[in-house]
Amino acid sequence: MANENEQMWLPRIDPIRCMGCGDCIATCPTGALGWESGKAALVQPEFCLYCAVCEEFCPVSAIELPYLVVKKVDTRESER
Repeated sequence: MANENEQMWLPRIDPIRCMGCGDCIATCPTGALGWESGKAALVQPEFCLYCAVCEEFCPVSAIELPYLVVKKVDTRESER
């Protein structure tokens, strides 16, 4: 079972926005996506490569891949 931090870095599929077209499932290169109650779902998260193909192909933007933005701090100025 994945811990909370690992689950945070998986595609999120909004079941309300998903219209069940299957485009994301058909284009997923690893088979991580599948059907759940007529909607797309991450059925095998251990296969997910986080490649964002599903997000790109979703015609209703029901899929998002969270990203972490890290700001680089220049430590050289603080040494002066």
